Amino acid sequence: MLRAVLKPGKEKKVKNFYPTVYADELAELPDEEGVARLFSAEGEPLGVGYLEPKARAALRLYRFDLGPLDPDFFRTRIEAAARRRAGLGPHHRLIHAEADGFPGLVVDRFDRALLVQVRTRGAWALKDRWLPALRSATGASAALLVPTEYARRAGLELKPRALWGEVPERLVVEEDGIVFEIPLALAQTKGFYLDQRENRRLFEAEVRPGEAVLDVYSHVGGFALRAARKGARALAVDRDLAALGVLDRAAQKLGVSVDVRSGDAPAVLAALVAEGRRFHRIVLDPPALAKSPRDLPRAKRLFAELLGHAFRLLEPGGGSGSPPAATTSRRPTSSRPPAARAPTPGPASGWCGSPTSPRTTPGSPRCPRPST
Repeated sequence: MLRAVLKPGKEKKVKNFYPTVYADELAELPDEEGVARLFSAEGEPLGVGYLEPKARAALRLYRFDLGPLDPDFFRTRIEAAARRRAGLGPHHRLIHAEADGFPGLVVDRFDRALLVQVRTRGAWALKDRWLPALRSATGASAALLVPTEYARRAGLELKPRALWGEVPERLVVEEDGIVFEIPLALAQTKGFYLDQRENRRLFEAEVRPGEAVLDVYSHVGGFALRAARKGARALAVDRDLAALGVLDRAAQKLGVSVDVRSGDAPAVLAALVAEGRRFHRIVLDPPALAKSPRDLPRAKRLFAELLGHAFRLLEPGGGSGSPPAATTSRRPTSSRPPAARAPTPGPASGWCGSPTSPRTTPGSPRCPRPST
């Protein structure tokens, strides 16, 4: 097994169960890729993970002792993750990467079918150890490998394929009485954002009948449909026609009406501003805008543009919030909108406000200290 050694003073975060070790934190970094043990500069054993010597995040730890990364270890982790989601129903994010002690692995459960995202070279290299454990621990009848941009950036050229069983052509998801029939092709690229369920519930609780609600980057309309069910006038914006088709069918089943506009969000928002439209509530939930440090300048400009349009579309006194903190801000009654200052874009965002991490979304696991 490979051996990596930290520079003096770099062991504190690992002892606090931080799973990522960067190349510039290592005094000894083997040239070979593979499973490695990590030691402090004083020789103290700290954990076991997968080493990618050419990556900035050179070592991702799976455990914080020197035990094996065998199928029994992964089965224990998967069973623990399943217990934490025991009350979430048949559709939920079963494994959420580092939050569950699985760097580079995300698994969404749709009843008897699993959608599996492998995001790192280590997770893929170890698949023969965790894949049998995933199948036996979940009892799922089928699992589909879903390629991601994260995998491509890691140098993995993965293609969609069945890991076992046969995944149905449509995934039927029922969430609090709203039924979504999601084509498999759409599920492979965008899924359903299961980790936003609690945010959708919080949003619906705040919406009042007669309000005008704008859902930007709506995907299949999880927010817009809930607003319409409360008696609001909802408009959903997304450039994916397949996703808007799912929204339309769900609205028909629910017996509500949701207006839709297809197109790039900045252009659609600018058009709405030009039309003089106003909304009481705006959901601004873009996909990950910055997946690496080099993306930050462009992402900040885009997010500032989106927020600028959103503030101009808010009714004076209209509400915006940022889950999960449940903070609320109001647009001043002045006709001049406030300047939009872009927060650092992250992997998810809430209402018209700063992005929130799925790791701290209500109902998601709170990054419990990994068991050893």
